[in-house]
Amino acid sequence: PRYSTAPVDTIRIVQSWDTAQKAQEINDPWVCTTWGETLRGVYLLDVFRKAMEYPEGKRTVKSLAEKWQPQAILIEDKSSGSSLLQEYRGLLPVLAMEPEADKMTRMSVETPAIEAGLVWLPESASWLFDCEQELASFPRAAHDDQVDSLSQFLRWQREHPVTGGGPRARWL
Repeated sequence: PRYSTAPVDTIRIVQSWDTAQKAQEINDPWVCTTWGETLRGVYLLDVFRKAMEYPEGKRTVKSLAEKWQPQAILIEDKSSGSSLLQEYRGLLPVLAMEPEADKMTRMSVETPAIEAGLVWLPESASWLFDCEQELASFPRAAHDDQVDSLSQFLRWQREHPVTGGGPRARWL
């Protein structure tokens, strides 16, 4: 499904990072997907994608956290992600994610949520075309970082679903 305006009844904001080691063109870019969770489903609010080295990536993680104020920042616990987790633990709501199985298996496990209409994309966004192209081309695309970020988020969301009751978490 598509949305024209972001939901106002968001229960939780979550960012999902797929980091890279080097900024060279042939290497994978850093990707952050930002999600708004509601009782109707999850809304892709933003995609950040850029090839960069660790110092710039570290600053960008902090900058996007300040912009969106997520309740959780999911970071794959390998390579530069492990360093980010060490540096931001206690300062940002970072959570280590251990990848399970291969990329195709990880995505296939999460596909039912997409097929059920629980994943909402915007009608328009500057990043939308590139994101849709990568998703549609997976696993044959040149890069699969947006796919990794998506499957990582959907796995975490499935394991930690939002509920309608109780107070909303705050980011400090």
